[in-house]
Amino acid sequence: SVIVLTVFIFYPYLTSLLLALVFSVTFRPLHRWVSRIFSNRDQASSISTFITLLIVAILVITPLIFLGRQIYSESASLYYSLTEEGQRSHIISTLNSFSQALSARFFNAFPAYDFSSLNVTTYIQNFLEWSFANLDTIFSSVSKLAFQIFIMLFALFYLLRDGRKLRNALIALSPLLDTYDEKIIIKVRQAIKSVVAGSLVVSVIQGILTGLGFYIFGVPNPALWGSFAVVAALIPGFGTSLVLVPGIIYLFLESTQIHAFGLLAWGILAVGLIDNYLAPVLMNRGIQIHPFIILLSVMGGLAFFGPIGFIAGPLIVALLAALFEIYKETR
Repeated sequence: SVIVLTVFIFYPYLTSLLLALVFSVTFRPLHRWVSRIFSNRDQASSISTFITLLIVAILVITPLIFLGRQIYSESASLYYSLTEEGQRSHIISTLNSFSQALSARFFNAFPAYDFSSLNVTTYIQNFLEWSFANLDTIFSSVSKLAFQIFIMLFALFYLLRDGRKLRNALIALSPLLDTYDEKIIIKVRQAIKSVVAGSLVVSVIQGILTGLGFYIFGVPNPALWGSFAVVAALIPGFGTSLVLVPGIIYLFLESTQIHAFGLLAWGILAVGLIDNYLAPVLMNRGIQIHPFIILLSVMGGLAFFGPIGFIAGPLIVALLAALFEIYKETR
């Protein structure tokens, strides 16, 4: 009963603690490097740990806060613009013109579709309404978000500084043999590196490049669509194309063909090469998990845990894979 009560006490801070754990494993090499410079390789030094924390905050947390604000404002702006009748009529008129031009190019073998009977903007509005509602939940309470970030940084400080002591304490408390405990810890670390530094980091990079391409070639709301590309990039093979192709079609309809071909080339070279070359390098550092399993774990994690499920889902599945691997080795 005491353990259950303790779980309930720590449950409100599960998101912050989980992020701190992931960041402590991901930025452990950075902490070792800082310790060599400022504390003569003493990783338990508070000074080197605090400097590492500042670097993490500058490199990761600060850009995420500004990006989150930008995504929130863009989603709100796009949603409210689609509720205007003039904008809805413009979208339907543009789609009808494109349908007629496409039909004429194929010598009217296929009749042009009249989008006036299909309220496309209703589907777009429903999708954006769902996205905006979730973003509103995340960013509605600034003080709560700031407090969660503070708890995460506080936990990250102690995990970096006292990680070795905590590891030894867990091994001493575990009923398993110390060799099995060491294997589990190593496998969990590999799982975090494989999933977080592999699939998730690659998908974030692809999302950033997609948003940057949209910004360069004139597609509206690039931060919003770039955030959708982050999730879509988890789909193996063609994930980012689910966001890039509509952007290319938009440029064909609204802008010059040069911009559309430019975005197409950007998607093939900048975004596609990341998936083909960077992903295998990062994924080979840890446990191998099929991209489709990672996609399901992300979607299931988001549905079960909320926003933190983007990391918690793959991490739990990776931990399960690690335990299965240890089970096979120890049979």
